Amino acid sequence: MRRFKVRYIIFIIAIPALLVLTFNEGSRTLVRRFFEQNKLKKDIENARAENDLLKNRIYYLENEPSYLERMVRSELKVVSTGEIEYRFSFKNQE
Repeated sequence: MRRFKVRYIIFIIAIPALLVLTFNEGSRTLVRRFFEQNKLKKDIENARAENDLLKNRIYYLENEPSYLERMVRSELKVVSTGEIEYRFSFKNQE
């Protein structure tokens, strides 16, 4: 019987506390900020990873002539004199 009373008292105390936390503007703002902070942390992590990739690309562009040549050829569609560029298009053949 005593356990029942203790559980009942805890239940009576817990319900209003949960209602206050749920309907309180401050606690809702706190939860919103928590999720926003996690999103911003992920954004920062993604930006750092992209920054590392770009740093590597800059390094190779500055120090590797073959990488630079490959980038110029692929991005600017440059063809050296005497070279012939072949383009293939594949169509559905049924």
